[in-house]
Amino acid sequence: MRHSRVTITDLARSLNLSTCTVSKVLNRAFERSTYSQETIQRVNAKAREMGYVPNPQARSLRTRKTMLVGFLLPSAQPSVFGELTDRIELQLRPHGYQVLIAHSRNDEDAEQELLLSLVARGIDGLIWIPGRDDIDLSKAGLDPNFPVVILDRPGCGGGFPFVATDNRAASKNLAQRMYDLGHRQVMVLNAPEGDRSMSERFQGLTDVFGAGVEAVNLANDSGQAKDALIAALRHHSRLPDALVALSESLAIGALAGLRDLDLHVPEQISFASFDDFPLAGHWSPRLTLIRQDVTQLATCVVDMILKRISSPTTRLKDMRVPAALEWRESVVAPLK
Repeated sequence: MRHSRVTITDLARSLNLSTCTVSKVLNRAFERSTYSQETIQRVNAKAREMGYVPNPQARSLRTRKTMLVGFLLPSAQPSVFGELTDRIELQLRPHGYQVLIAHSRNDEDAEQELLLSLVARGIDGLIWIPGRDDIDLSKAGLDPNFPVVILDRPGCGGGFPFVATDNRAASKNLAQRMYDLGHRQVMVLNAPEGDRSMSERFQGLTDVFGAGVEAVNLANDSGQAKDALIAALRHHSRLPDALVALSESLAIGALAGLRDLDLHVPEQISFASFDDFPLAGHWSPRLTLIRQDVTQLATCVVDMILKRISSPTTRLKDMRVPAALEWRESVVAPLK
């Protein structure tokens, strides 16, 4: 037997409510209406009881929204980006939105093609970790007021609001703790200049160590980090006091390089990194690092994109989220 689809009219009749009320509650479109929490709970409970399934095509025609949000990022392989993807999807789901995820691999041409593809699918808004500074939505046929929120790339242009970790303050906190222990010469594995988050992290270290910072600039890649570190340290007559890697990928490459050089942490060189990747807490010794608040980052960016979708012309303030310093056994006072 075929069972007829449960409609909003069926729900309204069973609840003795108007179809307008039921529709607004189910579609969470009651910001300007006043419904009691009891009414909201009754409607949602009855919808579950009767097996009500929303019709996305009907909703799209009614609201002129696809209920899709694009998330364009370099890659979900780094732990912090993978966690962000998970949190953003979970936090958007209760609002009726699905997330379309696209990975640019830091390729500008691929990023542009993926942006066009997301737009072609009719996304209502875009959360973007861009690989470049010169963001221009007109190339994708979009109005400048199209709902976009930048994540993890502060001040990259376009006039869009951003959500980012307070990278400079976090790195400065780490650097000050190391300086107070007696560290004066620090080698830093850093990404290219175009990565604004990395630039802020590096600046926080130079705020404390000044000329005592030696930068090794390379792509954000573990294999290149390993080779670059080995080459850099082989040219040193004396080891630096400490090594700091400014990302998960750089940290993994650095640890591999130290192993190949038979250098032991922290007996011969202290080591610290950015991002709480799974290996960090299980390495021996456990790694000192700066941990980003992924849940708070996701909460802020979801709140911001929903506000942008609701009112695209409303100006929103940029958001900075504090990070936590996880002080562990890999950083000790330097050898005299």
